[in-house]
Amino acid sequence: MKNWPLVQSYFHNRNFAQMEIDSFNQFLDKKLDEIVEENKQIVPKIEEVRIELDKIEVGRPQIVEADGSPRTNFYPMEARIRNRTYSAPIYLTMRLLRRDVEQDVKRAYIGELPIMLKSNRCWLNGKTGDELVEMGEDPKDFGGYFIINGSEKALMTQEVLASDRVLVSKQAQDKIIAEVISTRGAFKGRVRILRNPDGTLNVTFPASPRKLKLFVLLKALGLKNDREIMEAFEGGPKEIENDALINLETLQVKTEEEALDKIGKFVAPGQVEEYRLKRAQEVVDAFLLPHIGQEPKDRLAKAYYLVMMATKAIERASNLREDDDKDHYANKRLELSGKLMEHLFRYSFKYFIKDLKFQIDRTVTRRRKLNISTVVRPGAITERIRFAMSTGNWIGRATGVSKFMDRVNYLSPLTDLRKVKSPLDKNRELYEARDVHGTHWGRLCCIETPDGPQCGLVKNLALLAEVTTETDESPVEKMLRDMGVKLK
Repeated sequence: MKNWPLVQSYFHNRNFAQMEIDSFNQFLDKKLDEIVEENKQIVPKIEEVRIELDKIEVGRPQIVEADGSPRTNFYPMEARIRNRTYSAPIYLTMRLLRRDVEQDVKRAYIGELPIMLKSNRCWLNGKTGDELVEMGEDPKDFGGYFIINGSEKALMTQEVLASDRVLVSKQAQDKIIAEVISTRGAFKGRVRILRNPDGTLNVTFPASPRKLKLFVLLKALGLKNDREIMEAFEGGPKEIENDALINLETLQVKTEEEALDKIGKFVAPGQVEEYRLKRAQEVVDAFLLPHIGQEPKDRLAKAYYLVMMATKAIERASNLREDDDKDHYANKRLELSGKLMEHLFRYSFKYFIKDLKFQIDRTVTRRRKLNISTVVRPGAITERIRFAMSTGNWIGRATGVSKFMDRVNYLSPLTDLRKVKSPLDKNRELYEARDVHGTHWGRLCCIETPDGPQCGLVKNLALLAEVTTETDESPVEKMLRDMGVKLK
């Protein structure tokens, strides 16, 4: 126990649930604005009307009494006693335009958002021990959880595979797969390159034709001739050039237009050629490697990224590299409360926009007066968020995300906030996924895990482990460019 003073000093000025609070604060301060930015313009079926979204604000928790009057000094203890949800109002600045003429501008109330205890918007944030006692709170309570209908709910950290990271593995019958989960906003697209035993390379991505040849896609992305394709594969071992030549021999398309038409015949069958080409370009821009970009100017960068993936698959087939380990913790990411709330709010906000379009169309067709107050229905967001947090059924078919927080003793709620849940099916064997991996050292507890079907799938963070929040990479990229680093 000689190291115990070190552990005590670490937690002396530090909250046990700080990483959950930091994650939720990031969601409030940055991610809400990003979600609104993704859906900046709403154009319903009646095209002369459109709504522009501007600033989103989340207030402090308040309660609306039975007589309809709001009261702001609404503390967590009152929410527990009265079986209420500790939530704050969300306001969104909206502009209604008709034939490009502004008709109405309003800071509209669009719903309620549950607030995490001790976060920036919580009344308990920054209070001293005596003030907390006065508000009916335990000064030793660490926060990091929510109060939904009077019940304390903690969001269980989810362990997911890292996005935008290429993983290579050998499958049955000597087939090699290089795959990446490309993520942009709410969209996750799995892109796979398959190297067959005869050296041919196929690629699949969302909405792509079956057994699409990689080199057809490279031509469609702007690598115009064989020389440009071969130059992209240059600089590696001879096996890579050999496989590239095998694929060039079997390539039947000559131009970028032919390559796009091959994709277009699948995504828009029976249409005229002009429409097929346009639809193929839209599919390639939107669904292929969206993390690189979704504009026509990003196509060449996508082509070189696919070449890099193919190179890794060929190297694995030639035994020049090992399989990537999916259980290695460098290939995993932990989604804390802020990220989980981001997924939930994005889904609820999409439904709110859909409902908004419906209300506008209905109001116009019934020839009623159109203004923001009549088309906004605040329950659309509130109901969805509250249902998910009450039941634990999250988007993406995840269950048990929101957990009733145990208060049997002081340690029970602590372990609830440090649990890490894997999305893998508990009814399957998956011995390797359940095993203790070398990279768990110092990050996850190698002993604490439940018995039975959840064994090894529900883990606990180590006592001194800390999960950092998401960081914007653009300042680092700018610094590297200023220092003279060039992209290859």
